[in-house]
Amino acid sequence: MISQNTFLKRSWPMLIQCAEAHRKPRWLPVAKSKLYRIPKRPEVSEEERLELLRVNNNYKTQMRAIRRFYHEEMIKEKSTRDSASSEMSLRLEADEWERCVIINDKWNAQVATEREERRKIQLAEMEELALAKMEAKDKELKERLEKAAEEVRRQKALCETFITPDKLEEAIDYALANPIDYNYAIDLHGKTYLGTTTPTNVHKDEKTSTAV
Repeated sequence: MISQNTFLKRSWPMLIQCAEAHRKPRWLPVAKSKLYRIPKRPEVSEEERLELLRVNNNYKTQMRAIRRFYHEEMIKEKSTRDSASSEMSLRLEADEWERCVIINDKWNAQVATEREERRKIQLAEMEELALAKMEAKDKELKERLEKAAEEVRRQKALCETFITPDKLEEAIDYALANPIDYNYAIDLHGKTYLGTTTPTNVHKDEKTSTAV
């Protein structure tokens, strides 16, 4: 058996080498001693270059074939799955369409009912408004007729004082027999004071002051 001391003596240089072997952190810059060092380009023989080119071309061809194979398999699987589920999808789509049509018909019926009720309400409001306008017009026409009748009665009453051709001579005689002097004054108490140009044939009681 190997003693412990012998094992430690044999493994000691290896431990020291492992402890000393380390890499510089990648965030540190290039060392000054290696800043301008240009590495030597490896020399590859022509045979080796051709062999590497052949191996690389074979690798690319094989990988292209594998990708194409998996792509075709995926397309076949997708087409199979689609063809299997196409009938079910069509049936589900038809059921969904029928359900949507039923819901749409229900909404249309509800909207039509609400529209009919709203139309009835609007028609009733329009009828009430028309009746109110007709009543207002009838009332206004009635008032105008009453005013016109009152004006006619008033004008008829005034017609009795009009001077017609038959009464013209009588009116002239009355005016000459009863002259009126408009040259008078009225005080604050309502008394009338006749003017000085009143004819002498006017009665004495007409010259006195009268209340208006």
